[in-house]
Amino acid sequence: MKIKCSCENIIIDQTDYLKNKGYLISDTQWFDFWDNIDAAIEKSGESKKEKEEACMQLRRQNIFKTLWECTNCGKLYIDGIYGDLISYSSDTKKYNEVLNKKK
Repeated sequence: MKIKCSCENIIIDQTDYLKNKGYLISDTQWFDFWDNIDAAIEKSGESKKEKEEACMQLRRQNIFKTLWECTNCGKLYIDGIYGDLISYSSDTKKYNEVLNKKK
């Protein structure tokens, strides 16, 4: 996937472990997500197959939205509900590394 930012930079998403790509979740879905993880751990059953199925059910929830940060101007692009991209501009107009771990 390639996103052309309004600053003319191209955001390229063709691999894993990108420093400017992340995932977004609402507060209500955040707590539901953790409740589902607890249930998968506690109630998945004894067999390896049951545990694997519980993990796959968690992955199929698809509750996270994908987002990208432009490494030139810091604009955020977020997957919209209808497959469109919603953008938010940074006041600083620079790459803020909002998705990188704090050091």
